[in-house]
Amino acid sequence: MIILLYLPTPGGLTGAPRRLFTLARGLKRLGATPIIATESDTDLYRTAQRENFPTTSLDPPDILKLRAGALFGGGFLFRIRVAIGLLRQQYRFLKAVRASGAEVVWIRASKGIAFAGLGVLLSRKPLVWDIDFELPSRGAVHILHRLGLWLATYVVFQHDAAPEIFGKALADRYRSKIRVLPPGIELEALQRLRKPHPEPTTASKDAFHMLQVGTICDRKNQAFLIEALSKLPRELLERTTLSLVGGSEQAGYESDLRRRLAACGLDERVFFLGWRDDVHSLMRDSDLLVMPSKDEGVPNAVQEAMALGLPVLGSDRGGIPEILDHGRTGWVLPIDDPACWAEVIGRLVNEPETLACVADRARSHAEIHFSNDAWCARYLQVLDEALVQGKDR
Repeated sequence: MIILLYLPTPGGLTGAPRRLFTLARGLKRLGATPIIATESDTDLYRTAQRENFPTTSLDPPDILKLRAGALFGGGFLFRIRVAIGLLRQQYRFLKAVRASGAEVVWIRASKGIAFAGLGVLLSRKPLVWDIDFELPSRGAVHILHRLGLWLATYVVFQHDAAPEIFGKALADRYRSKIRVLPPGIELEALQRLRKPHPEPTTASKDAFHMLQVGTICDRKNQAFLIEALSKLPRELLERTTLSLVGGSEQAGYESDLRRRLAACGLDERVFFLGWRDDVHSLMRDSDLLVMPSKDEGVPNAVQEAMALGLPVLGSDRGGIPEILDHGRTGWVLPIDDPACWAEVIGRLVNEPETLACVADRARSHAEIHFSNDAWCARYLQVLDEALVQGKDR
């Protein structure tokens, strides 16, 4: 089977681009032929070419490289330019589908529908629409959601609660198209980097290192972490550090964080590391991964931390509660209660034996439930079913 995988404006090889590439590798191992279509000047495109995947460059007009929210704003002339840009991109996508010989089309998110929905319709190929994080379903986004649900043969989510983004009525209407496939990770590549089993001890270390992995932005909620840290008792705070791994996505958000840190006297306890290519090594050297996201699918970082034996403290949003068993394989806390986060973090600073037990259980859970081969096999089955339905039509 030939599958065209399209991800518009992917940015760095993190999050969704990494997930797509992991899927492409798995599909290839299973005998399918994935073709990766994306912008040519991206890590995703370069990595695909380096690993000899068939690729198609789909560089959008500059105006379509704006963030999704910006595309829906502006005056009349701006919207005309956006509309022309979208039509040009739809035509280029249609040509790419026909030239590739693709039997099934896979696209990502509502932006994928905006950039390629008409092209999919004209190509008459079955569509599998993959969704993770989405903007609220209202206005132009709601129109794209309705269009995507109508166009798609199947809609794939990472966790059970995700279809709620459409609203109950719309989700119920298209329930038969919805498939939930919790994603896998490449466990084998993490084996040699696993954290060693700590020696049983009740003595606490001098330093407690926390890590967050994700773009510096409101959705990832670093400001909440700062508020929680500020509530730690001074003697615990002096032993605690937080490293933030990720680039800035929202203008002014990082500078505001830095001002808050200075105001709270935390600027020597919190470090901005930017994008890193040694995230797994950083996980190995940390004591706790903290993920207070306001919205998530199933984050790569959480799954990989669990597989590496790094305990995770996450928010009660998105797919995080579906992969973390509170108190057993990690901790899940509300994001409207920084005092609660501070209490749990403060307790864990002095309980290395608790961290060790949770790490062991998380590692075992990851080995059983996060197999990439099993995920890709389930995904290939959905693609096969989409192809059959397409032929029937």
